[in-house]
Amino acid sequence: MIDSTVWRAAMGQFATGVTVITTVDEAGRPLGMTANAFTSLSLVPPMVLICVDNNSSTLPQLAASGKYCVNILADGQEAVSRQFAQRGASDKFAGIPYFSGLLGLPVIEGCLASVECELSEQLAGGDHMILLGHGKHIYETEAASEPLVFYRGKYRKLAELEVATS
Repeated sequence: MIDSTVWRAAMGQFATGVTVITTVDEAGRPLGMTANAFTSLSLVPPMVLICVDNNSSTLPQLAASGKYCVNILADGQEAVSRQFAQRGASDKFAGIPYFSGLLGLPVIEGCLASVECELSEQLAGGDHMILLGHGKHIYETEAASEPLVFYRGKYRKLAELEVATS
């Protein structure tokens, strides 16, 4: 059996983008969490998948709402990622500019792109739940920016990764 610390270190060799997944609770209050387990799944129909820890307090709300928004963070949004990564924070949206998308989901401003999705399927995946979503609306920023990247346990910029591999 592979030790979880060894597994995490090996998987950290794969650079990922950083997202904030948002939804709303039954009262319409915004909720969100940072996630880097995200990928585009299908072009036709447009689908994405996210992976959420089974112990996440946001997971039941995502399932109950039946919809979520994937906000792809820009390199200047590390503080946004850190704020949404806090467990048990009472208001993760404090000071974060956002608007309500066409599905009524929080769309964080300044992201490279945001995709509102309707949840189509949930699959068990070890200690995570895999949530498949059909893309319904896309919001893109006009600003030229690079993605926020997570690599070897740290936030990075593409320029740093280019220098490291040269």
